[in-house]
Amino acid sequence: MSMNVVTLLYLVASVCFIQALKGLSNPKTARTGNLFGMIGMAIAMLTTIALIVKEAALLGSNLALGLGLLFAALVIGGAIGAFVAARVEMTKMPELVAAMHSLIGLAAVCIAYAVVCEPAAFGLGGEAAEYPGFLPYGNRIELFIGTFVGAITFSGSVIAFGKLSG
Repeated sequence: MSMNVVTLLYLVASVCFIQALKGLSNPKTARTGNLFGMIGMAIAMLTTIALIVKEAALLGSNLALGLGLLFAALVIGGAIGAFVAARVEMTKMPELVAAMHSLIGLAAVCIAYAVVCEPAAFGLGGEAAEYPGFLPYGNRIELFIGTFVGAITFSGSVIAFGKLSG
């Protein structure tokens, strides 16, 4: 599977997530929104599994370790989500959404930071011997926008959570 196909699949999953948020904003379309969310997550998970399998076959890395880490993250995240969903009251749902959005913004900032610290791990830069670790200009802009939007999302969501919880 080429990186172009992987990028396309992740883009389709992202569009599904956006449609899920749109659908979940109205009680009449909530079932459709939930379906879009499940389809998007299935696409993202299957693409990630395919990448782990490809990486293991190509580089001889440990397939069981990669799949085990993915499964562990899925179980831990699912358990936390189920615990929080079971305990939250319906009147506290806006607070929960604000808290989850803050984590999404923080994740965007952390990913951008990881790419800047180790660009070769993400297939960026490092090819030219005279410029190891160099990030192309387009990627720098992308990382700046991702960090900026993630930081604004994080701080805005933390403020919203604080206002909603009193």
